[in-house]
Amino acid sequence: MAGSSLHNLSLRDKLKDVEKLTRELSDHLGRGFIPKVQSLRRLSRRATHPDQRDSVSDAAIRESVAAVLKSDEYAQELCQKTRDYLRSIQADVDGMFNT
Repeated sequence: MAGSSLHNLSLRDKLKDVEKLTRELSDHLGRGFIPKVQSLRRLSRRATHPDQRDSVSDAAIRESVAAVLKSDEYAQELCQKTRDYLRSIQADVDGMFNT
């Protein structure tokens, strides 16, 4: 959400939205990103063993890396949205106590 759109939300709405974002980020990391990284790690380890090296293709490694990078990009987007909300919340709270 754009900064100007955040400015128009109430503090309560911002808190509810940031809670949803943090749950979504936590879920994504636990069910998406970390399993993809673990899968890539297992695949790359298999590729280093001489007896299993031929069973792991370069394409499989590339696909696994691409999945991790795409998942990381999504996590970064969620983190940025969360930071934007938290900054806006901080500004609202500061405004309450500085007036």
